[in-house]
Amino acid sequence: LFEEIYQNLEMGYDPENLEYVTFCLMHLLASLKYIDQFREIKNIKEQDIIQKSILFMKDNLEKKITLEDIAHHISYSSSHFSNLFFKKTTYPPMEYYHHLKLQRAASYLQFSDLKIKEIAFRLGYYDPFHFTKSFTKEMILTPSAYRNKYKKSNFIENSGAIDEKKS
Repeated sequence: LFEEIYQNLEMGYDPENLEYVTFCLMHLLASLKYIDQFREIKNIKEQDIIQKSILFMKDNLEKKITLEDIAHHISYSSSHFSNLFFKKTTYPPMEYYHHLKLQRAASYLQFSDLKIKEIAFRLGYYDPFHFTKSFTKEMILTPSAYRNKYKKSNFIENSGAIDEKKS
């Protein structure tokens, strides 16, 4: 705010410019007097940046993106974005992105008939073995076991509903 006031004063002292500078000065003084509210608003804006980056990650799960791509999308440097993201989520951005990919894989396993290697390729794993290893490490089940477990529980739920309709 101070910088904006200074730059506007450099542009001249016409009445409109001075009036604008006066309002900016009031804003600057209010931000000093009500520092807690000012900081809270700043935190909300930072959280918006994190939400925007997460949405970008979700929109690009089937593409290969880098930390630089995400940081560029929100107009931050990679290091600053990475530090900010870690503070807000306790995860490094690319690890978070990896978790989102595995969540999408779980969704494909539950709600589609795609083959495991198709899911792997769709999510940017060019080796189905690597995908299976990564998925198993995170979910504690292999992709096929995960799919079978879901289909079994789905079958039991549906057959229970059919039994109730018969009675």
